[in-house]
Amino acid sequence: MRELSHPIATGMPVYPGDPPVRLEPWLVLDRDGADVAALHLGTHSGTHLDAPAHVVAGGRTTGRIGLDELVGEALVVHLPGLEPRARIDLAAIEAALPGGLPERVPGIVVLDTGWAAHFGDDLAVAHPAIDPDAAGELLRRGMRLLGVDTLSPDPTGREAAGEAFPVHALVLGADALIVENLRGLDGLPERVRIGVFPLPVDADGAPVRAVAFVD
Repeated sequence: MRELSHPIATGMPVYPGDPPVRLEPWLVLDRDGADVAALHLGTHSGTHLDAPAHVVAGGRTTGRIGLDELVGEALVVHLPGLEPRARIDLAAIEAALPGGLPERVPGIVVLDTGWAAHFGDDLAVAHPAIDPDAAGELLRRGMRLLGVDTLSPDPTGREAAGEAFPVHALVLGADALIVENLRGLDGLPERVRIGVFPLPVDADGAPVRAVAFVD
């Protein structure tokens, strides 16, 4: 089994504008007889799930997502050598798969851009992003959960210029799911069983423990 999620820690990187993460003692063993920590974070901290309610009015919250949607065979698309802010179109995905993109894909599709290596550094916000048309085609072919190793499947920072989140709107608008900030994707086979386990909070998203079931 391989860990695919970033550990949650005080001061860890977050999406621009999201609440900072803070983990601090609340009760102390020597003083109170037990250690208890207080955890302060946003629903989209670290490796996390975006529920449809994140951008869709009246969309499903995490409490309405079945576990069967979060575990299953995944198609892992390895996309090495991408430039900052590269656009991942359908041709790039086709070229990255030795046999091309099948007409039907598993419910989980994961894009390995290598950008997990930049989690927390200056290049994190300059990550590659998937083209909305490519995301739409993946949905048409059966994708129900899009996983990325970046802050977002959309370009980060464009919303400040008045642009929306087209991939979020497309995927979550189709009542599908997004998982962001995956790591440990390098070397995974093209087909692998993946599980994504969010905190059981009923909200617009939640941090997850993500794993790949490999020997």
